[in-house]
Amino acid sequence: MKPIVDYAFENNIPVSAICGATFFMGENGYLDNRKHSSNTLEFLKSMAHNYKGEKNYIEKQAVSDDNVITANGTATLEFAKEIMLYLNAKPANKINEWYKFHKVGFYQK
Repeated sequence: MKPIVDYAFENNIPVSAICGATFFMGENGYLDNRKHSSNTLEFLKSMAHNYKGEKNYIEKQAVSDDNVITANGTATLEFAKEIMLYLNAKPANKINEWYKFHKVGFYQK
């Protein structure tokens, strides 16, 4: 896996990681100098012993920074939203509408 991620970084290809995949990213130094999220800072540190990116950790469902998108395991919608925004899949307002609809659903009560 590491050669693939190294190749992506060397060739300016975006990388995304959710849940346990953020442990790999943290363990291998990919998050040291980027804002990122995961399944709590304490859990990330316990699973990635070489992790040194604590100063860049953000308590947020999903974070996009410097070609890397990270999210915790409960953030599948936020993760997808950040990826779509990054890729400019649709205008931002349409992506935000999609997100709100799937987050809230038909009924708001």
